Amino acid sequence: MGDSASAINYFEESVEFLTKLPTDDLEITHALSVSLNKIGDLKYYDGDLQAARSYYLRSLGVRRDVIKNNSGVASQVIDIAVSLAKVADVDRILGKDDEAIDGFQEAIKLLRRLSVLAFLRTQLEEKQSKATARLVS
Repeated sequence: MGDSASAINYFEESVEFLTKLPTDDLEITHALSVSLNKIGDLKYYDGDLQAARSYYLRSLGVRRDVIKNNSGVASQVIDIAVSLAKVADVDRILGKDDEAIDGFQEAIKLLRRLSVLAFLRTQLEEKQSKATARLVS
């Protein structure tokens, strides 16, 4: 494996830069949350689970702030589910089973809701398409 300290420094510089930019841009906030998760991943692989959890929670916070104004954006919901799963995984390893279960359940609930919404949209589009076809013919 490569030099994790250098990689952490790289991502920390990214976080520092991105936190100075406007938070209303989805690309910027996505890059910020990904950088925080990458640092968390590196800390996780180095065995520093408390630090990993801290970075994952920061990423989750960024993602939760974004979704307040962009709740209909599927990629934002998926990002939150990923962050929840990362925190829950660390909680599980640390023996915080109840917290881990809660985190995993929240992630699953978000993904199920997203799946149901996608299904309903598809059904609605099909009905609209059939209705339009009947009107045209």
